[in-house]
Amino acid sequence: MSESGMNGAGIAVNESATGADEARKKKFRQDWEESGGGQLCVAFYVAFKKYKYYVETHSGEMERPSGPIKNKYEEHRVFEECLSTLESYKRKREETLRKNLEKAQSAARCEHEFLNGERCRAPRVKGKKLCRMHEGLEEAKAVKLDLGSMEDADSIQVGIRKLQAAIIDGKLDSKQIGHLAYTIQLAAWNVTRTTTALLEAD
Repeated sequence: MSESGMNGAGIAVNESATGADEARKKKFRQDWEESGGGQLCVAFYVAFKKYKYYVETHSGEMERPSGPIKNKYEEHRVFEECLSTLESYKRKREETLRKNLEKAQSAARCEHEFLNGERCRAPRVKGKKLCRMHEGLEEAKAVKLDLGSMEDADSIQVGIRKLQAAIIDGKLDSKQIGHLAYTIQLAAWNVTRTTTALLEAD
């Protein structure tokens, strides 16, 4: 099979798997919405949003002597508790995202140096000096298969041809093939995001 044929087959398999997952999720969602609990939950969600909007647009009515705030009606108190819980969850989620972003930005970077002298900016694998892609390239060399630099589309194609030849010659086991194929996939994904590619685009 040609390289384009292998790549096309791989994309078709991935798209098929993704489509099957989406169809399954959609079916699960439909089954839940048709269940008794699902119908009640959806109705509650819709009503909650409507009442929240009403409270926001009719604040004067809420403050009346006969209103729910002055009289602490149980239904309104439940609404306020739900709203408070949602806002608390939102704040915690935003804080978690902020901390994760700070952690990612401060993570040690890969020590691989590109041909133009620039360093790779991807985060290192924990306990390693390289990112996942370049760590994979080093492991490929350990099995006596140098896929090359794989820093642009042409060199990635060279790496694919080398992997194909090694598979045909029976030099690799299934685990090594899977690992190296994943490494090539990462390289293809990263090729338009590297410093070299961005400089060439400019």
